[in-house]
Amino acid sequence: MPPYTLVSVPKKNVNQGRPTPKKKYVMIFDWDDVADYARDEKNVRVTTLEFKEGKKPIGVFATSRTINPYSESSGESGQAGFLQHVDFEHPGTDLEFDEFIENNINRELGAIVIPCDGVDARIAGTPCIPLVMTVSSQDNNEAGKHTVQLVSEMIGSVLGHISKELIPETDNADINAALGLPYVPPGGDGEGEGV
Repeated sequence: MPPYTLVSVPKKNVNQGRPTPKKKYVMIFDWDDVADYARDEKNVRVTTLEFKEGKKPIGVFATSRTINPYSESSGESGQAGFLQHVDFEHPGTDLEFDEFIENNINRELGAIVIPCDGVDARIAGTPCIPLVMTVSSQDNNEAGKHTVQLVSEMIGSVLGHISKELIPETDNADINAALGLPYVPPGGDGEGEGV
């Protein structure tokens, strides 16, 4: 594809601003586990995401309505870029989630959020500008939960768009089923998109 040139961005449909339902798991991975990653010439569409042998992303259960992948512009004129974010809440204060945050708080992470419909997902973080995690927990008469924020430490590109066909399976068969992985496009060799 040729590099980006200035073109109009028309309205696609009357409901394009409607909230997008998300699958109930956020995929998280350590960039040290990624063998190859690339974006196209326009620096938005991910064209390659390959993990090292034996390495896989994980799925972390999240309250669907709280999953929020977004980009935030930052920087001075002529030096601006985007901070990438993935925010979500994990219900409960279970041991397994505390072990996850304890052992990943200082890792350089990436995250993938899969919508319920469509053929693309959003990917946050890059090998050179990974995400870091901040967490706050609550365990009182109002709620028991963890609020997680994954954010890039410096400005870079916007969130990536990645075809569901490029997304690898996680380490858990039940989570893969919930995420519809491996993804088979409608009309492909399988029965169509997963759950």
